[in-house]
Amino acid sequence: MTAQDSLDTLAGLMPPRPRDGVTVDWAAVEAAWGLVFPSDFKGFLARYGKRLLDEDLSVMAPSTVTPETCDEPGAPMGGMGFITADTRDTWKDTEPTGIEAAAEDLVTWGAEGSADLYCWLTHGEPEEWPVVLFSHGDDTWTRFDCGMTEFLCRVLRADRRAGVMSDSSLWGAALRAH
Repeated sequence: MTAQDSLDTLAGLMPPRPRDGVTVDWAAVEAAWGLVFPSDFKGFLARYGKRLLDEDLSVMAPSTVTPETCDEPGAPMGGMGFITADTRDTWKDTEPTGIEAAAEDLVTWGAEGSADLYCWLTHGEPEEWPVVLFSHGDDTWTRFDCGMTEFLCRVLRADRRAGVMSDSSLWGAALRAH
């Protein structure tokens, strides 16, 4: 499924509400981060903003504050840069197995109130970045070989390929909505 296809599918499963989208200065953000963000993420923020309906998942809107600059004087504590820095520390502390990556390869795009972290593994082209989930309850990391919006579609549909998410309030939400 292409990034646009998965974004359109997501909109069919959970239509965005009017005026929920956020505007991001992508040129400035991508220059600060030194990477190009996936197109489905950009489209998600433009349509949904920082929340998927009223569920517990918060999606991070990036700014020019990066993991390297989040602790500088005047930089806000919070947001994508701070959460990504924290995620990278968690990666180092938990010593994950079965996922080939360095802590610096992770960028966090979302978080749940349960302290679960939703990340990309920034290997290859942005459209190919897999989702990596940190489950706080059992300190485990799980890789999903799909992009952000396809991952969300799987969770909303209660797709067994995302079964590790079955305790999430998002699990099967599209099925309950119809």
